[in-house]
Amino acid sequence: MPQQGCLAGVLKAAADAQRWTREMNKLHEANRAVWNAQAEAWRKRADERGVWRRRHRDPTLALSPAELPFLSHIDGRDVCVLGSGDNEVVLALAGLGARVTSVDISERQLEIARERAGALGLDVSFIRADVTDLASIEDGSFDLVYTGGHVSVWVSDIRKYYDEAVRILRQGGLFIVNDYHPIRRMWLDAEGPAPCHRYFDRGPYEYQSDEGLPQFEFHWTVSDHIQAVVDAGCALLKVDEHGEHKENEVWAKANLDKLPTYLLIVGRKMSVQQDG
Repeated sequence: MPQQGCLAGVLKAAADAQRWTREMNKLHEANRAVWNAQAEAWRKRADERGVWRRRHRDPTLALSPAELPFLSHIDGRDVCVLGSGDNEVVLALAGLGARVTSVDISERQLEIARERAGALGLDVSFIRADVTDLASIEDGSFDLVYTGGHVSVWVSDIRKYYDEAVRILRQGGLFIVNDYHPIRRMWLDAEGPAPCHRYFDRGPYEYQSDEGLPQFEFHWTVSDHIQAVVDAGCALLKVDEHGEHKENEVWAKANLDKLPTYLLIVGRKMSVQQDG
């Protein structure tokens, strides 16, 4: 009887996990619909700025001084960008000579990026996929995997996200996360100088997009990010909080200039021998 009870508990836990995954996937698909709906507006704004046309010639327009030292060796290497969004980082990495694969959940964003890469004469591969499920990509396909910007806030499971990122890395490859610093998002929706959200409340938070579509965001702490990178099988090479400038924070009524803007984490995928 104790064994039957234990088995029943395991089966229930597995069923609960599957149910949770299905529910979270629905939230990801809702976010996908929002990004598809907003793709043309993002295209228009980027075309008005025109900076995307220069990213491949001047990578500093897309990449920070804190992360550039880890990207100096990528000429001729296989690089994957997860949650590529506007793909301006993709264009910069391609300009550095990497063979880049761009992965994003929004097919409309990828279509625009494909047009831009073609206009610049850059050879970039594009894959539409959820960053928590990269089943279409084989293990150990890349020398470097990059993700960042504002990707993690759209992802319901940071462990799956980083597990997949490291799975597609070759042994000894680098995993670079340069994400918007989690502490700044405590002021999302704040009407004044006091933060609106608790730091340890992971969400999901539901909002309405400008198109009237539901969208869902999540909050991951600094330790969530770091622990997920380590648990995925990486040895930490660098953890850095950098920048103090306002970054398109039209929603922030408080002055956040004294807080770090970005969280940089660089890990190296360990071999089985090193891991043991």
